[in-house]
Amino acid sequence: MNAEKMAHEEVVEFLRSENTGVLSLTSGRETYAIPESFGYNDDTIYFQFANREDSHKMSFVETTGVATFTVFSENPTRSVIIRGTLESVPEDEMPEAMDALAENATVPTLNVFPDTTMDELSFELYRINPKSVSGRRFSNPHSTPAMGLSDICIGHLEDALERDDPIKKDFHIRQAVQACLPFSSE
Repeated sequence: MNAEKMAHEEVVEFLRSENTGVLSLTSGRETYAIPESFGYNDDTIYFQFANREDSHKMSFVETTGVATFTVFSENPTRSVIIRGTLESVPEDEMPEAMDALAENATVPTLNVFPDTTMDELSFELYRINPKSVSGRRFSNPHSTPAMGLSDICIGHLEDALERDDPIKKDFHIRQAVQACLPFSSE
């Protein structure tokens, strides 16, 4: 696969089309990465954190100087990495943050606090002030989209053909079969 830098307009379009990513925080000694739904508006990423008083996440939020947020997709393969300071949304920016969250965040269907009542939860809005934003899209120069096979499938088949070691050849064939399964009904 070849990696190509995404233009700013592509990054904006990608962030507006996605709704979840991975937020990485640190205590200075330990890292903590969690999936988070997000809202995006005017180069700012917004989060709504639901937490309890003894929140592990919020203890990391308090100690993180620079947070990293990664948004990615598999088909097509793209990723955007945003690094910046994480801070509570100021009162006067709350409506803008709520609009951004309503526009492209998703409400998780998984209750991560099954034994907690709603009045035991706190909901807080945070944002990342981006210091750096980078985006990449990935392509395979050997892909043949007309065949209807994914780049990953084709790449593994090509790798299998190049291998002499039967174990490595078998590995790539198995990976190709898994990657090709979604196309088997076409």
